[in-house]
Amino acid sequence: MVRLVALVSLLGLPALAAPDAGAKPRIAVLYFDPQTPDADLQSFTKGLASLLITDFIENPGLVVLERERLEDAIKELKLGETRFADKSKFAKIGQLLGVDYLITGTLSCYKTQCHLSSHVFSVATSVSSAGARSKLDEADVFASETAIMNDLSKKLIALGAIAEAPVLPEKTHKLPLKTAVAYSRALDAKDKKDPATATRLLGEVVKDQPNFKLAQLDLLSLTK
Repeated sequence: MVRLVALVSLLGLPALAAPDAGAKPRIAVLYFDPQTPDADLQSFTKGLASLLITDFIENPGLVVLERERLEDAIKELKLGETRFADKSKFAKIGQLLGVDYLITGTLSCYKTQCHLSSHVFSVATSVSSAGARSKLDEADVFASETAIMNDLSKKLIALGAIAEAPVLPEKTHKLPLKTAVAYSRALDAKDKKDPATATRLLGEVVKDQPNFKLAQLDLLSLTK
């Protein structure tokens, strides 16, 4: 119990209690389980989580856990490189994070094709609602992420968590997978307290994709 209270305090979350009927649902986006030996694709799951979190924040009916707070939970629970592959831990993770729903999924690859499969896990019922399976578009990660996002919104509406899907800002450019991987590596360097590497990688990403606003904001947070 002491450890639980310490984590709640660390993450700046409210103490666990009976949910307020009038409170907004709280969600956390977990890193998708990378079912591939490819190191680039394994690191990509951090960038994917950041993209999904950014889109979910557009919905005023939700409270979305920041990715940095999720990193604190990873360290506290000692999940290590396995991250969130063990579904038996989902209920505990959700309770520790003080959220109502977990956004989870897998990144699976066979030969030259990779697919993203998403799920919505209810912390209260421990029931997982399977979402759609979307091909990972190497030419435009935004297209794959948007497809997953739209399906997850439908699942949350069906569960009564939200009334409508968020209106997402129009993405006026494509995000190649190689750029998304570089962005993900920058996030990993930032998590590992290596701002020099994170700044260098984010600088390369912004130079390659000057319209990638999320990368611009992350770079600004390191250089201001």
